[in-house]
Amino acid sequence: MNSKTGKKEKDLVAGSSARPLILVAILVIFLIIANIAIAFTQPSDRVNGELWIINRVVSGQTVEASVVNNPNMTVQRIRLLGLSAPLKEQSPWGDRARQRLSDLIKEQKVILEFDVKQKDNSDRLLAYIWKDNLLVNQYLVSEGLAIADPYPPNSKYDARISRAQSKARLQELGIWDTQNPLRLSPRDFRRQLGN
Repeated sequence: MNSKTGKKEKDLVAGSSARPLILVAILVIFLIIANIAIAFTQPSDRVNGELWIINRVVSGQTVEASVVNNPNMTVQRIRLLGLSAPLKEQSPWGDRARQRLSDLIKEQKVILEFDVKQKDNSDRLLAYIWKDNLLVNQYLVSEGLAIADPYPPNSKYDARISRAQSKARLQELGIWDTQNPLRLSPRDFRRQLGN
């Protein structure tokens, strides 16, 4: 074997064993940069709210709850922000929305997060409901069980809820099912009833 050929073969072997290490290093650097970018584009996971317990689910958008650390406080009605759920008369969607909400949070401890305006004209509290790291308001919309319905000036999660609705519509989930869609929005249905 020629000494030049032997040196080239050694250099090739040494270079080929270094390549996987270089690729791994590049991949690690890429993942670190991607995680930093994600951290700056996603909202903080910290929720500024209060711990409540859900006593009863009234509808797909209204619950009754009480503050956990104040058992003597009267039960409060809470209207979920950012959505409008079908009424029970909008069968089967009203019952499905109420049942799914009940399955998720009834008799559970949740965090209520308030926005700018804390009460509506019916004296209900207006809140976003968090169960663990799940924004329940967004989840109901993402399942096609409610419609994104902004409630200005409360708009903290409007973009998230709107994106969830777009995805549910594309997937034809729940009320967006082309075979059995919700015929009237909850708002239009309430107007027809005179509510």
